[in-house]
Amino acid sequence: MKISEKQAKKLIFDLVKYSDHSNRSLTDGLKNKTIEQWFEQNKYPFKRLVSDTRDWEYTVPFVENTMDSKVYIRGAGIINVSDYQGEFDSALAYRDLTINNADITACYVAYYACITTLFASLTSYLSAKAEAYNIDNADMIDNEDKSVSLEDRVSQWVPILTAGKALDMNNKSWALFTAQLAECNTLVGKAHASNPTLATDGLSSAQLAAKVNDLRGGIISIMYELHVLLNDEIKSQLIRAVYFPDVYVSEAA
Repeated sequence: MKISEKQAKKLIFDLVKYSDHSNRSLTDGLKNKTIEQWFEQNKYPFKRLVSDTRDWEYTVPFVENTMDSKVYIRGAGIINVSDYQGEFDSALAYRDLTINNADITACYVAYYACITTLFASLTSYLSAKAEAYNIDNADMIDNEDKSVSLEDRVSQWVPILTAGKALDMNNKSWALFTAQLAECNTLVGKAHASNPTLATDGLSSAQLAAKVNDLRGGIISIMYELHVLLNDEIKSQLIRAVYFPDVYVSEAA
């Protein structure tokens, strides 16, 4: 799989600026042109690096931490470092199942698991941020009130967590996000009513592929933007998810 040259450049810059790599002390605050020079100085000509990064399997040197959210301990199994990161990793696994399964019903079930787990991850992330905030601040965020909608948590909590900053809710990403949240809530309701099988609702493979592609611009982009707003180092898996190659239906399908 390949991404465009423009996407590859953006991916590199985002990994440098926002990801949880070990060279942050050397790269924090660098502008794009200086980032290009930094790679050149470290024996990676930037044009070649961009060309290599277009290959989706390529790992960007120095700035891409490929470790997932799990810690593997010999004899003790696997420990998730955080709920929301573990949920996000699971959502990506469901996304891949959606893409790679030849059966449309199985694809739809995997898509349902993907979108619901993405929203669970975002909910867990906001809860974790609220809990951390409440430890050090008297004006506590009411994280126990489950009646507060996810949209309200974003609109009301983010300005508190960022000393006044707010997420842009007048763009395409937010419109996709709210539509996907409504779809997620509908799917959850149907699953409770009709388990163990989810109907495909007459979706074609092409329509399902479009839904998977829209996840990048909706819920995934919102999660990315929130991490940037809240000044959190971002796992490379989330940054990459923003630039994931287009999903399409092959002729054989």
